Amino acid sequence: MSPGSLKAHYLRSKAVEYAWSFLGLPYIWGGDDPVHGFDCSGLTQAAFRMNGYDLMRDASQQAGAGTNVNLLSEAAEGDLAFFDDEQGRIVHVGLILAQGRIIHASGKVRIDVLDHQGIFRTGERRYTHRLRLIKR
Repeated sequence: MSPGSLKAHYLRSKAVEYAWSFLGLPYIWGGDDPVHGFDCSGLTQAAFRMNGYDLMRDASQQAGAGTNVNLLSEAAEGDLAFFDDEQGRIVHVGLILAQGRIIHASGKVRIDVLDHQGIFRTGERRYTHRLRLIKR
């Protein structure tokens, strides 16, 4: 691993570790702090900000940065997964975890299953978000 990729791996790992600390916090539209709660992009922004890396505020803005990861099987823990609506607009983001999971803010900060189709909530037995792209 090159020094640059080692640093990036460490940043993603620390962002995931930080996001884990917020499990169960409520979803709040526009929320971006650990006291009141998070929306999806507030969670990813805070997780990276606490590790010295600035992301744009909205999911659609965050999707414009970084390097594309072509396949979910090529994604690494801490990469960002983006999801779109019926009109193709990016409306949701989360941090990819190991073993086909994702941490994201949807109702609350939670962990769900992630596959090539999107986010699957096992308790509800349905997909809640459609995967559009992955960024590193």
